[in-house]
Amino acid sequence: MRSKIAGINGMFLALLLTVMTRAATPPQEGPVWSWFMDCGGPTMGLEVRLDRRIVFKSSFPLCHGEPSRALGTRPPHMLSFTLKPDRAMKWEGYRDDNPVSPAHRAIQGDIWLAGSDPDRLFLGVSFANSKMIYMNTIHIARPNQRDETEIETGLVVTTYPISD
Repeated sequence: MRSKIAGINGMFLALLLTVMTRAATPPQEGPVWSWFMDCGGPTMGLEVRLDRRIVFKSSFPLCHGEPSRALGTRPPHMLSFTLKPDRAMKWEGYRDDNPVSPAHRAIQGDIWLAGSDPDRLFLGVSFANSKMIYMNTIHIARPNQRDETEIETGLVVTTYPISD
């Protein structure tokens, strides 16, 4: 039941952030990046590492096209995964109380396309359990280079171009 609640909370959070991002983003002129659309564009790899160990890995096609195609015409994709850290994790920078998640407890990670522009994608990243959202932030991903964001000490999101 808890994982179902966490999943619902994660989906609600993703939907809320997508709506907020769209409302706050001025209309773009020219092509922007979108993900999970096949138009012959590049492929991007994504890794989430905890203490240098890969806990999630994925890849997705990118398309550089009209802004209406990037966010608004298809159902949103979300990458979801669960991690169980071997250590307690202190989450700083999102909440005022800087909570600590206990070791060996499941944490759900969600990554979604929160926005884009002509040069980069803005990936929403959240970590939560059934009771609390520990972190909600943005990872900036540029299709032509490697980008890393340290979410919490030892928890890193990396995106990179994949050569065909």
